[in-house]
Amino acid sequence: MDDLLMDDGEDAYYNDGNMMDEDDVPLEEQLISMEDAWVVIDNYFKEKGLVGQQIDSFDEFLQNTIQELVDDAGEIVVTPEHQFIPGQELAMYSYTVKFNQIFISKTVVFEADGEPRTLFPHEARLRSLTYSAPIFIEVSYKQYQLNENRQYDPNDDPAMDVAPASRILLAYVPIMLKSKFCILSGQNDIDLAKMGECVYDQGGYFVINGSEKVIIAQERMSNNHVYVFKKQQPHKFEWVCETRSQVLQGGRPTSTMFLQMYGVGARNAIDGHQIRSTLPYIRVDIPVVVIFRALGLNADRDIIEHIVYDFSDSEMMERFRPSLEEASPIQSQLVALDYIGKRGGATNVGRRERVQYAREILQKEVLPHVGFLENCEIRKAFFMGYIVHKMLMCSLGRQEEDDRDHLGKKRLDLAGPLLQNLFRMLFKKMTKEVKKYLQKSLDEGGEFNIVSAIKWQTISSGLQYSLATGNWGDRTNASPKAGVCQVLNRLTYASALSHLRRANAPLAKEGKLAKPRMLHSTHWGMICPAETPEGHAVGLVKNLSLMSFISVGTVPGSVLMFLNEWGMDDMEMVSCKDLSVKTKVFVNGSWVGCHADPDSLMAKLKSLRRNVSIDPEVSMVRDIKDREVRIYCDPGRISRPLFIVGDDQKLAIRKSHIMKLKDTGMEEEEGTKYGWSNLVFD
Repeated sequence: MDDLLMDDGEDAYYNDGNMMDEDDVPLEEQLISMEDAWVVIDNYFKEKGLVGQQIDSFDEFLQNTIQELVDDAGEIVVTPEHQFIPGQELAMYSYTVKFNQIFISKTVVFEADGEPRTLFPHEARLRSLTYSAPIFIEVSYKQYQLNENRQYDPNDDPAMDVAPASRILLAYVPIMLKSKFCILSGQNDIDLAKMGECVYDQGGYFVINGSEKVIIAQERMSNNHVYVFKKQQPHKFEWVCETRSQVLQGGRPTSTMFLQMYGVGARNAIDGHQIRSTLPYIRVDIPVVVIFRALGLNADRDIIEHIVYDFSDSEMMERFRPSLEEASPIQSQLVALDYIGKRGGATNVGRRERVQYAREILQKEVLPHVGFLENCEIRKAFFMGYIVHKMLMCSLGRQEEDDRDHLGKKRLDLAGPLLQNLFRMLFKKMTKEVKKYLQKSLDEGGEFNIVSAIKWQTISSGLQYSLATGNWGDRTNASPKAGVCQVLNRLTYASALSHLRRANAPLAKEGKLAKPRMLHSTHWGMICPAETPEGHAVGLVKNLSLMSFISVGTVPGSVLMFLNEWGMDDMEMVSCKDLSVKTKVFVNGSWVGCHADPDSLMAKLKSLRRNVSIDPEVSMVRDIKDREVRIYCDPGRISRPLFIVGDDQKLAIRKSHIMKLKDTGMEEEEGTKYGWSNLVFD
């Protein structure tokens, strides 16, 4: 419109200077009112609902996680014992079993006559049944002939017999109501009423043996984060640092590494302030400089470069000096590895074996989130240097110790991650049983029958036991987590919704600790400040705010690809001289590189997220004081939606967006109504 002029204020004028009516301003340029904000909020709840975080987490588990767990399991190799029959020369065979694609069916019930029928949630409640769906798995096996050494090479020796993949029942998995694989998903009010369901019921719970069960979100400390805490004196340690390291993909357990700074006047101390580390599977604390030497940094200067980023900082140099002096007798990588190996589990073995044992511990068990393959020593040395640097900064009073109750350092495990850990354990148990069954069958001269080897009851009964009793874990385990799954509170409609949005901190309720129970400033907008029980659980059992949701988690591959495109220096290319000048870039707690221009990097990342090239749930933080850019894609982060404010200090959302949301007749190209998702993508 050529006859329009927009000034910096909110008023618009014609070229002749007369003020125009609001109706004459294009919708794309009109700002929204307070009433319009409620239209956005209404659309948010229409799409997400109040239990969206439960349903999204369970859908992720069924659609992706189960398949990933099956793929990670690898092959089962079964080699029968050598059968000796006089006068006969028997050929020896070995079998490999591979688990492939999984398939999820509709919820089903088998009647007394064996007839399968679709199961509805209301029928499951009335007949005390479990609302579950069968999962089938494609299993294939190969047969190899063994040589005289009872060995075979799958690359050189062709398989004698390759069975086509056959679908076998793996388990019955309980289905969350209103999730994608539930029969109620996408039904209108009339159909729901015909099925015996309340049209206002939000779902998000399971029906186990006829009773409604809800999984309570479990609070935990974030993995891959460096925490530094001051020890209350008198204590032999002045400062302690811990890092719970976990690889996001795969079923590796969490590996925790501790660093301790000794106090002045402590026993075995030179003059105090020396730093030692506790490594997995190593019996005693190892001086931190010995670990740096074991990672390949022999010269003192190289080690100091990774820790003290500015060589003119004499105060930090002096604080680190006792650690260097303590490890002065060990000056080479081989001696350092032998030193670590001697204090490990490899006893009564030669030096070569001890060195190899120490190498494997450093490669696989120390900071696995940085890398657990070969040639990750440079990355691990930089990350170890970062940990020691942070500890020295806290020790010198330049940085405050970490706040345990900060919500940004907490994660909530919902149905997806909790069921993932349970399924991983049960699937492992089932594969062991399959191997044992096949081994026994072949040793006794029986045939190789994979169908009868897979018992679907193993996983089904394990899942049902945990959901029915609330004791999370293996029933043979002496102390499983109790109270994870509870009977849904149906006293009132509001109490049922409240129960589905509850979060529990797994601390001893009897303890008189006040700090974890207090309202924290980071709870603003994320946690309800009023809804918490009275008595011993006060402040430990919390409820999510109405508009907060929990991240499902995305693969960080696309983020890393973009970072490498925009001039981020990879850790292999980073020079120690740049560390005091450039900004460190972290993805899910792992230090991936450095960047010279963090302003443009953050601007590009934000624009990509707003264009949905990067998933909208990815979090980005720029810490100017510590020169860090932290990016998080992991599941369990509490988030809430906000309006974007542009550089002109005006909201990016305009009246045109509100009109699209209001207009019930407006259809998108795909034939769906314009809603919350479209608003995020615009």
